[in-house]
Amino acid sequence: MSGQDQPRYAVVGGGAAVLLVIAVPLYREFSEPGQTVWNALLVLFLLGVAAGAFFLQRFFLSHAGEIGEARFDTRNKSDGNG
Repeated sequence: MSGQDQPRYAVVGGGAAVLLVIAVPLYREFSEPGQTVWNALLVLFLLGVAAGAFFLQRFFLSHAGEIGEARFDTRNKSDGNG
């Protein structure tokens, strides 16, 4: 791995790491004492959000050239050569 590739991979894991750090206060806020099923679902949901963020960020990184500004052809159809 070259030195140039390392920041790219650090960026990919950065968003997921932030969501994992945020997951702790979210768990503390929404967990209910004595509600084991709810707490287990909450943990699964928060882990799923963090995993989704990781995979979305990896997708955006690998398809950066395809994602961006939308450009539309606004020329009139009657124009011959545009």
